[in-house]
Amino acid sequence: MSTFAVFGMTEHYAREEARKNTPTVVLKVQLTEAQWLEAVELRAEKTMSGARVVQLSPMFDAPQFAQQYIELLRKAGLYRDLKIRAKVKADVPAAGRTKKKAPATIWKDVA
Repeated sequence: MSTFAVFGMTEHYAREEARKNTPTVVLKVQLTEAQWLEAVELRAEKTMSGARVVQLSPMFDAPQFAQQYIELLRKAGLYRDLKIRAKVKADVPAAGRTKKKAPATIWKDVA
């Protein structure tokens, strides 16, 4: 049984990540609220224009549930690169693995 999830980037996720990771002090100078909000917006725009994607949804049992989640994200606001991916076992040669390691898993795009 595979598990499916939605990957991509939304404006909401980019903005929340920017709020968490934007410092309030730059070069020992405290930023004003307006300066900090501007820095947050610039960081969110940079994230939206980049190529990085993240897992946006919880894991689903079937791809149709992930498709429904994508439809909700499209209604919610700006987005890019929304894809459904399935978690599958990686094809690792037997000589490269030891007995102690768990089987490797990767996320693969669903066609």
